[in-house]
Amino acid sequence: MERNAIILAAGKSDKFAPFTYEKPKGLFCVKGDILIERQIEQLQEAGVRDIYVVVGYMKEKFFYLEQKYGVKLLVNNQFGKKGNLYSLYVARNYLKNTYICCADHYFPANPYLNDNPKNLSYRACTYLSGKFREFAIDYSDASVITGFSVGGENGMAMVGHAYMNEGFSSVFRQFLENEINDFGVSDLFWEEFYAGHQRRLTFYMKEYQAGEIYEFENIDDLREFDSEFLMNVDSDIITNICNTLGCVPNDITDINAINAGLTNVSFSFQCGGEKYVYRHPGGTSGNLIDRTTELFAQEKAGKLGIDESVIKMDLSGWKISHYIHNARNCNLEESDEQLETIMDYLHRIHSVDVASEKNVKVFDNVAEANKLMEMASMIKGNLKREFAVLIEKIDILYDAVRADAKRLGYGLVLCHNDVYEPNFIYDSEGKVYLVDWEYAGMNYAANDVGSIICRYDFDDCQIERYFRAYIGHELTDDERRFYYAYIPISAYYFFCWGLYKGSIGENDGFFFLSSYRNMIRFIDVALESYGIVI
Repeated sequence: MERNAIILAAGKSDKFAPFTYEKPKGLFCVKGDILIERQIEQLQEAGVRDIYVVVGYMKEKFFYLEQKYGVKLLVNNQFGKKGNLYSLYVARNYLKNTYICCADHYFPANPYLNDNPKNLSYRACTYLSGKFREFAIDYSDASVITGFSVGGENGMAMVGHAYMNEGFSSVFRQFLENEINDFGVSDLFWEEFYAGHQRRLTFYMKEYQAGEIYEFENIDDLREFDSEFLMNVDSDIITNICNTLGCVPNDITDINAINAGLTNVSFSFQCGGEKYVYRHPGGTSGNLIDRTTELFAQEKAGKLGIDESVIKMDLSGWKISHYIHNARNCNLEESDEQLETIMDYLHRIHSVDVASEKNVKVFDNVAEANKLMEMASMIKGNLKREFAVLIEKIDILYDAVRADAKRLGYGLVLCHNDVYEPNFIYDSEGKVYLVDWEYAGMNYAANDVGSIICRYDFDDCQIERYFRAYIGHELTDDERRFYYAYIPISAYYFFCWGLYKGSIGENDGFFFLSSYRNMIRFIDVALESYGIVI
């Protein structure tokens, strides 16, 4: 009987960060074999010739498989939004007498040889001791799966591959085509979808013993199975760490992903008894960041005692830093001391001599904001038309502000341009760090204060407190007009930033709405202060 196979390889596998920043999990080298290649070879050894691989995340890295093994790739471009059921939907026309496999499984011995002479539909299972997160099952004396739950304890669990015979596939495919657009269905694992139709779909439980099937839940699981994994992972990240810290791959331990930032992803690790953080540039960072300027500002911040955590930063965007133990965000509303410290930091960075630096970028709030709006408009529609009145007011105000800066003798200085509480942290000894210099560039000093204020719903007294803390005295009329004008100007940038991030399906920031509110609240007031009424 002719059988085919569908290998699911679209997912991102966040639990395996940082290595999945560089390649999908199915392409990891484990005990000398590429995971998906080993499985393809095992299928082909068992006589399975038609093999379909559903790809999504970093799909281009799988393209070579068509030439090397003669498999056919199918693309799931919804991999980041939907469950692996959607990958099966993409491959539904190939569901016949079909093995359903995952790209990251490891079988020490070939499970497909001399397999299933009665052509029964089955789900590979194994007994797991203690609590587990895999799908748990109940089954009859005839080994028919009769019950299903997410997670269990001391019982049989779905681990490994599955096999659907043509009759099973026909019914499953019909259910799938009828229901894929129902609310929440496409978000499911395919096993969950099967469980909802269990009465019409008979799966047998096929038991495998411990050590016959491996599903690696995290990096520690993988390293326990293959102690040489880091030595063979072919990772620029590992190379960067080893070259910077003078270590070997197996010196790196306790790797833990940190919540992804807005333009980067990071992880912590141990090496030589010390804890560090590695930052990897995020997928959209290249559209937003000038790395030359960031590196310049980061180095200056280190020399000035503003951020001494960084060990090395590369122009490509990666950096290694000391881990800040017991780090907490500053609370500028409750601590005058912390507020004074960060304002001192701003004065230090604003005093950096950049006269001879030709590669330091000018951070033009409005120009940068307009770029973000244009990119967002490709997804969100004609935003320039929707916000035309606001854009006109911002343009007029920005012209007035720059003319005023010239009159007052305010020049461009090195600025952080992303100043707000999450970027100020302090350690167990109370030392404050101003971190994340990605948006650094030449700008008016007022923008660094405005970028704090515009992202919160502050009252008038709170706003006055921040400006007074930076300027060091009660504001003159000139200072008040100029500095207050930067609230809507800064707000416009972060509003457009939120539009852009939302357009690509990423977190648009807690301050997206606050930035809009502050534009509306201050734009007309700022224009009137310059004698402009629109």
